[in-house]
Amino acid sequence: MALIKDTAIVLRRLDYSETSQVLVMFTRAHGQLRVIAKGVKRATRKKASTGIDLLEMGGIVFSQRPGSEGGLAIMTEWRQIENFPLLQRDLSRLYAAQYAAEVTAQLTEVNDPHVGLYDSLARLLSDLGTRSALAALVTYLWQMLREIGLVPELSRCMGCGSPIVRDSVVYFSSREGGAICRDCEPSTVEKRRIEIRVLTLLQGLRNLAADGAPPSEFADAPRDDRTSDREAALKKAFELLDYHLTETMGKQARLRGPLMVILNGGR
Repeated sequence: MALIKDTAIVLRRLDYSETSQVLVMFTRAHGQLRVIAKGVKRATRKKASTGIDLLEMGGIVFSQRPGSEGGLAIMTEWRQIENFPLLQRDLSRLYAAQYAAEVTAQLTEVNDPHVGLYDSLARLLSDLGTRSALAALVTYLWQMLREIGLVPELSRCMGCGSPIVRDSVVYFSSREGGAICRDCEPSTVEKRRIEIRVLTLLQGLRNLAADGAPPSEFADAPRDDRTSDREAALKKAFELLDYHLTETMGKQARLRGPLMVILNGGR
C-alpha cells in the first residue's frame, strides 16, 4: 500500500486500547479521514504519552487499502504542527472549537475534500485565541454552510421570491432554505422569527473575502455599549445557525448545551 501525506485536524478521538486510538480527522487534500493510530499512547522511559489530542493539527502519513476508502486507514506517522494552547484557557473558546469540530464531522464526508473549509477551520482555531469566540464561530459556521452547499438565502423570500425588506417582519425556515416573508409565513410549517439586527449581521457575511477575513462589523473593538449589542446579536446569530444545523443533521450537537451555558453567563 502506498503511503499518503497530508495535513489534518483532529475532530474526534476514541481510545481503542491501552496504546492505540481511533481518530476522525479533517485533512486538507482528502477530506474527512478515519484512522487507527496504533501504539500512539505507548509511553517510553523518557516521557509519558496520552496520545493525540482533540483539535490538534499535524502532518499525517497514512496508508489505505484500495477499495476500502470508507474504512479505517492506518496512520504510520504524526508530526504535531499546532495544539492551540490558548483554547485551554477559556471555556467559551474551547467549547466553540469543539462545537465546530463536531458539526464539521457530522456534515462532511469521508474522502470528500474541501480545501477552503479546511483552511477556514484552521483559521478558526487560531482566531479563537485572540478574537471574540462568538464572532469567530459564527463566521466559520457560515463559511462551512457555504462550502457544503447549505448556506441559507437571506436576501429574498424562499416562498414567493420577493426581496427581503429589513424593516419588515422576517422569518427563517431551515427546510425551505432561508428567509420567509410575512405573507408566506402562515403557509410555512417549520419556521422561526429573525430579529432585524441578526438578519443584517448575517447578510454581511455574504461578502466575506476570499481569504476568510470577517466583515467590519465582526472586528473586535473596545468593550462599550455597542460592543455589548454586537455580542448579543452574535449570540442570536449563533442560535439561528445552530437551529439550521440541528434541522439539517436531524439532531442537536452534543456541545450545544455546554456552549450555551457559557454564553449565557455560566461558569
